[in-house]
Amino acid sequence: MRDGETIEEMFGRLQTLLNGLQALGYEYTKAQINLKILDNFPKVWKPKTTTTQEARNMKTLTLDELLGALHVHEVH
Repeated sequence: MRDGETIEEMFGRLQTLLNGLQALGYEYTKAQINLKILDNFPKVWKPKTTTTQEARNMKTLTLDELLGALHVHEVH
């Protein structure tokens, strides 16, 4: 996540990257994608991302569900 970037902007960039990788034959599990997303938030988000990891099943959590869970903690 870039400085000053919203969660929506980050997810848009991620989706573009994932689509490009999929076109090249790379496939990732939901858990791999979710954990990569949570690991790339700024350090101030660490308590929130850790809580999300502990409270949700990363193997079944969809990107939309993850986006919604993170929006709860977003500061405007």
